[in-house]
Amino acid sequence: MYQDFAINPSPAYANATIQGSNLNQQALQAERNGDLQLAERLHLQAIAVKESGLGRNAVSTALSRNALGELYIKMGRLDEAEDNLKKAIAVRNHAGPAFDAAVSRDNLAQLYELRGNFKAAKDIRLSGAPENMSCGFYHCPGQLFRLNQLLRCSQCKSVWYCSKSCQNGDWRARHKKLCRAVAE
Repeated sequence: MYQDFAINPSPAYANATIQGSNLNQQALQAERNGDLQLAERLHLQAIAVKESGLGRNAVSTALSRNALGELYIKMGRLDEAEDNLKKAIAVRNHAGPAFDAAVSRDNLAQLYELRGNFKAAKDIRLSGAPENMSCGFYHCPGQLFRLNQLLRCSQCKSVWYCSKSCQNGDWRARHKKLCRAVAE
């Protein structure tokens, strides 16, 4: 169950929640503006603040680790991305919410696809089956799906989508070149 709040929080807890969230928002804005180094610094600061005030296993800390993992994928720093995504998944699988865990698993699966390891991508996605699966299209409006509600890529068989529209969107955005590489 998702519980990352307190009725009467300590000053350190309240500070970590507010300051950490503000740092994450600034990091996302820096990323949208193309300043990936600043985004990295801000995410790292958010993680440090959250770990000291909320703890390493707080859902909010895992959210920051997931965001940093996504950023590292964009930066091509796959080992660092994998480390942060695995830490996020460990917390999110245990503490929830289930959708957040599914998103982190899909982020890690996309990293495995970049490395050409489609079996690992398939396995990490299926670790949420049958009930806690996400669509493989990053810009899907998002919700949890059951495995039998999803369409699977017929070529690589390692990614699932909620609709043809999402499958086409992901094909154009990223999956086409990866999937064609596995076919060759």
